[in-house]
Amino acid sequence: MSDLIAVVGATVIDGTGADPVETGVVVIEDGRFAAVGPASEVDIPADAEVIDAEGKSVMPGIIDGHAHIGGDAASQHRLRLTLQRGITTICSVSANVRGIALRDGIESGQIRGCARMIAGCIVTPTNGHVRFRDADGPWEVRKAVREMVQAGADFIKTAASGGFFSQHEVCSMRNYTLEELVALVDEAHAWMRPVVVHCHTQPGLDYCIEAGVDQIHHGGFIDESAVRGILDADLWYLPTLAVTCARNIEALSDQPWQAVEMQEAQPIHRAGVKLAHEIGVKLCVGTDYPGTPKTWRLGDRTWYELQELAACGLSSMECIVAATRTNAEAYGVADDLGTVEVGKRADLLVIDGDPLADITVPYEPDNILIVLKDGRVESVRDDYRHLYRVREDL
Repeated sequence: MSDLIAVVGATVIDGTGADPVETGVVVIEDGRFAAVGPASEVDIPADAEVIDAEGKSVMPGIIDGHAHIGGDAASQHRLRLTLQRGITTICSVSANVRGIALRDGIESGQIRGCARMIAGCIVTPTNGHVRFRDADGPWEVRKAVREMVQAGADFIKTAASGGFFSQHEVCSMRNYTLEELVALVDEAHAWMRPVVVHCHTQPGLDYCIEAGVDQIHHGGFIDESAVRGILDADLWYLPTLAVTCARNIEALSDQPWQAVEMQEAQPIHRAGVKLAHEIGVKLCVGTDYPGTPKTWRLGDRTWYELQELAACGLSSMECIVAATRTNAEAYGVADDLGTVEVGKRADLLVIDGDPLADITVPYEPDNILIVLKDGRVESVRDDYRHLYRVREDL
């Protein structure tokens, strides 16, 4: 594929929330968006390779803001399949040191055909919900954060409550104290790293708000005071509704310690997200990807999350913005990723159908016709391969 590409004729959904541009043109040069707009206003370079997308929709590549990808061979395989489903960026909350090496290999081009990775490192208390670097007490917490930043972490992940996963914990178990969480946030911010916190319940939710974390994830048992506190503190809320959806609960019926508590959380979780949307909380998209293998094809869960958000009152446009622009803003990469705007990295999907009319359209793999990442065609539906040259290793 040429370094100069023009995608023509499609309805352009740019991810900013602006009205779509019908019969639009997107010009890509050297891996970035060079021009975007109506066909009547954008010149198509004479030497550009043209992708005729008439009657289709184009939109930014999706960012999954909460995934679990490490640095092993299985992780590479997952990132390849993820990219083919139109998820061009994965924010791994448990990348840790091995995942950082994978991130760097993808970014340098040594590892090809994988979704981009934003790597988080875990710092939690002894016996915490998630584990990598255990640290107890404010000064040990600060040292642990410094170690993870030195290792190359893009952000710090921690926990302020228990979770569903372990047979020997419940969501209401406290993890970090307020004093420890304040130290962690202060230290991470001193090194200009965002803080992402796993939290389902009080008092952890209030601790997160008071400590000034950047993102609160999950909130399975979130209450009204926490939702309003998130708004007042101008934080991001990433609810991972796929975790407590009926499909996931059914798949975990053989693990009652998960299924029972998830069932209890299900209506509370959705009521919290509905309220968050109504009052204007900044909602992000993440899934705890890859999820339960017997239930989800790789990539399903991310697109399904948009359907769950729509059921909580978000419009299709709001769902797309949450999974693109808002996620990019939450992770501090909005200058480079998340929207189809001039100067940004050219992550673009060509969709068969209109995701604004029906948010379920891109859930079906066959409806994702073409995936571009950094201006390269990375995936093409089989019956389109005779039209577009694709990398031989796909």
